[in-house]
Amino acid sequence: MFADITERASAYTRPVKTISRLYRSDEVIPGTAALFFVNSEGAAVTTRQVAEEIMRAARVNNRYESFKKERSEIPPESNFRIETNRLERRYEYTKGESRIQFRYHFYKCFEKTVRLSIEMHTFYDIALIRFGEFQNPAYRGYAVFPKKDAGIKLGMSVMKLGFPVMEFSDYAYVREKDDIAWTPTGEHSVSPFPAEGIVVRTKENEEGKTFSFEISGFSAKGYNGAPVLSKDGTLAGMVTGTVTRMVDGVPVVTTECVSEKVIRSFLEEKKIRYTEGQN
Repeated sequence: MFADITERASAYTRPVKTISRLYRSDEVIPGTAALFFVNSEGAAVTTRQVAEEIMRAARVNNRYESFKKERSEIPPESNFRIETNRLERRYEYTKGESRIQFRYHFYKCFEKTVRLSIEMHTFYDIALIRFGEFQNPAYRGYAVFPKKDAGIKLGMSVMKLGFPVMEFSDYAYVREKDDIAWTPTGEHSVSPFPAEGIVVRTKENEEGKTFSFEISGFSAKGYNGAPVLSKDGTLAGMVTGTVTRMVDGVPVVTTECVSEKVIRSFLEEKKIRYTEGQN
């Protein structure tokens, strides 16, 4: 049912590859999220959670560089361990718990991007990423919104397309620099992972319009920011997380999504061009 839709959506849905590291550990932790483009002008949508991680990256990395600089300046006559412990307390670094480095890569979006801007919705878990002064887009097409009279209904079949399986291995811990980095070797690609579900719950505002819904089936971090598509290929919403409820002592897990109406409204507010109709 969703084979053709998966093929089309895979052309405009892209993974955000991430790597991170915890204090006093040389293990590199991979991660993934998703974004999808809404026009041919470099405008993409993801979740606020994903956008916040991207915006925090420089601060996290610069803070650790500052820590390393101060540690390297500890006088030889001082007790290195005691002075390092003082620095750790001041920087609030705990072994194996505090994230000290974080890097991200927008995989197969553009050959080169000069400018990047991020705007987040003040209430909903949505963020707009605008790529500017880019060269040679590597994505094709974009998400198509349904006609404005379309709606989300209980029991309707939908599909989400994300990147929950972290296949890539093109990263390493560089011991001589005490840093993590992307490498030219290793597996670069991340494959899309479609998953079908049905709408099991909707939430409406005072005007009776659906602003969020839940679909059957699990979710994972690699689905955050993934498009949710109807059977005609138009956008139904975007994955924002997982909901777990206990029913008769058994956990029932669903995927939480924000409605396309909310995304559409946000794009209109930011004067972003989008297309509606049947995909």
